[in-house]
Amino acid sequence: MKRLLRIVGIFVTAALFGCGGNSAISTSPPTVLAQQRPMSSEYKSLYSFKGTPDGASPLAGLTAVNGVLYGTTLNGSVNYCSASCGSNDCYLGCGTVYKVSASGAEHVIYNFSGGFNSGTDGAWPYAGLLAYNGMLYGTTGGGGTGDHGTVFEVSTSGTEGVLYRFAGGSDGGFPAAGLTAANGKLYGTTVVGGGSGCGGAGCGTVFEVSTSGGERVLYAFKGGSDGQRLYSGLTLLDGKLYGSTLEGGAGCGTTGCGTIFEISKLGKKRTLYTFAGGATDGAFPNGLTANNGVLFGTTEGGGTKSSGTFFQVTTAGKESLLYSFQDIPDGNGPGANLLLSKGAFYGTTIGGGTKGLGSVFKVTPQGEESVLYSFAGGAGGSDPEAPVVALKHKIYGTTYQGGSGDCSGSQGGCGTVFDLKL
Repeated sequence: MKRLLRIVGIFVTAALFGCGGNSAISTSPPTVLAQQRPMSSEYKSLYSFKGTPDGASPLAGLTAVNGVLYGTTLNGSVNYCSASCGSNDCYLGCGTVYKVSASGAEHVIYNFSGGFNSGTDGAWPYAGLLAYNGMLYGTTGGGGTGDHGTVFEVSTSGTEGVLYRFAGGSDGGFPAAGLTAANGKLYGTTVVGGGSGCGGAGCGTVFEVSTSGGERVLYAFKGGSDGQRLYSGLTLLDGKLYGSTLEGGAGCGTTGCGTIFEISKLGKKRTLYTFAGGATDGAFPNGLTANNGVLFGTTEGGGTKSSGTFFQVTTAGKESLLYSFQDIPDGNGPGANLLLSKGAFYGTTIGGGTKGLGSVFKVTPQGEESVLYSFAGGAGGSDPEAPVVALKHKIYGTTYQGGSGDCSGSQGGCGTVFDLKL
């Protein structure tokens, strides 16, 4: 839950997101031991963020457009989102949009100014960018009207515009995930909003927004068995949208272990699966990836070592736990969407690996897992929280900490961009 606690620490009180013990279901999953690939020159740290005037803390993955990679940083930039930056003036910026070449040349194309400065622009982009019809689209968790977050567009040259500013309450608030495009519309999720449940802030929403800025809430979650707290985006499969709630359902103390849901573009929603936690099921699911009509994903908790799982679920709601992460030397806490490439899935874990500082892994649809790289901190980066992207026989990703910049954090550094040969 390392990733979750970091997000909660910025935006939502910890009291809303406590987690308890896990319950178990009756069937035991197969155990497949991870294989560690020897560390070699196949891994390369391409770029280290510096904070200001550069970005810092890339929680999001990268998007490839014409051979160039685009991404966001949660912090950093020339605009501060705090009245006082203390002794570290590079860390508390409102975030950036940047581009980086495959050789590591980086350039900030937009600096968010946030509600602390303009009152209208976004602040703190948690998620990556969607390339759609020649533009890049994304969300910010803060800024906008009342600091409830925004949906924005930005050109590859850096011209930015806010499409929609969330209002909280019956509307959504705090979008922490990326967007999905379908039939000329953008679809996404918010962590809170949609009403006054879940402690008063609302339990989260699924929303639709046009590229001209018109928005509507497709579904407002009710908490409890319905699910709550949507930190992940949506996946399109056969004309319907699929997603996960980090909490809600049953088990895991009072919070619930999370759910998988289906929703139509008209807002008709059904719960496909409710996680039970414990050694034989996952807990706290992330985003989904479709393959051959089946949905695959990871959970941050649950499994035999309480270090997370890899699972599949059919559109009829039948779930199978395919792999349990083992922490060290395996990964712990897979917290990002999976990349499907050449018949296998690739992802990152925020912890675990040989040094306990995260890993890049590969897993087959049958649950055979191998560790491609274990992060060691320092200049090479640590704490990867984002998905990876494939480009020209390599995968590219980011680490939240590490690198050569001088930013605060347990491992130091402002984060990195890396590549790894497939």
